[in-house]
Amino acid sequence: MNHERRRTGGVSAVTLAAVTALAVACGGNTANKRDTTPLPAPPVIATTSGSPSSTPTPTSTPTRRASTPNARPATTPHRKSSVPYVTPHVLLVMLENKGYAATLGSCGADPYLCSLAAAYLSATAWFGVGHPSLPNYLGATSGSTQGCASDTCATGITARDLGAELSAARIPWVAYMESMPSACYSGPVNGPYARKHNPFVYYVDNAYPCHDLPYPGSSGLIATLDSPAPPDFVWITPNLINDMHDGSVQQGNAWLATNLAPVFASHWFTGGDATVIITMDENDASPSPAGGQVPMVVISNAARGVGHRAIYGNHYGTLRTIEQEFGLALLGNALNPSNGDLYGYFG
Repeated sequence: MNHERRRTGGVSAVTLAAVTALAVACGGNTANKRDTTPLPAPPVIATTSGSPSSTPTPTSTPTRRASTPNARPATTPHRKSSVPYVTPHVLLVMLENKGYAATLGSCGADPYLCSLAAAYLSATAWFGVGHPSLPNYLGATSGSTQGCASDTCATGITARDLGAELSAARIPWVAYMESMPSACYSGPVNGPYARKHNPFVYYVDNAYPCHDLPYPGSSGLIATLDSPAPPDFVWITPNLINDMHDGSVQQGNAWLATNLAPVFASHWFTGGDATVIITMDENDASPSPAGGQVPMVVISNAARGVGHRAIYGNHYGTLRTIEQEFGLALLGNALNPSNGDLYGYFG
């Protein structure tokens, strides 16, 4: 691979096991009222206090490890570590529609997600870039909505996207779509699978080789992650029930607990520079600003113990941070640091 080697020192499996056990004990998929069981004390005390607000006031982002680039970094900024570098690993889960207030803003129906947000980083001023779903997926992968303002925009987009960047850099990656019937399936709907939640099928530069695969379930995911040649970047879109689009917050929370807890115990995650992102495309209950306030949870060694921070950003900032992590060029609106930057909390 031609990207930088990064430091070792992954997230403690003990910490994540405690978070998972707590969430399960709280009744991850049955809760219908706010859970009052205390969360485990994080190993680092957050510098902010109080409960997160559903309408936080953005604050300045934390001091970076290095100045943020306007294009491909000449060198990847180093984290404060003297141990050897390893390949970065990033896994992103994209949820749907429910927004911040109905999830992390209340925590009555999603104790597992809320436990992760409290133990790691929850950026409480993160937003979608528009309505409805598809423009947000395109923005998160290409730095632009590509002129799309509906869920029925055509495939065949010629703009460069994150998938093409990863492929050109020879960084192994995969996009998993739950309930998609076959690899690189181009149909608009198949049961609980919807193309509008699969950005990679819209770009012509991802047509071959195919990285857009049906989600293999938790056991299949772990087999892939802990294989001799795992992907360094993984995107997962759950199906319409499990991503909360047609299903409930409780159902989405249960999916996260079932599918992410094994990831946190995997060597892929614990073995070094790994980050898991849980976010959401838009907030149906909030027509403005842009796509409305959405959850943004970052689970990594660097994010451990940070807790709730009023860090402002949007899907362009999510793309920016992923591109920086892999030393890629910044696409479109990802060039603008005012769209958010979480690089200091990755790995």
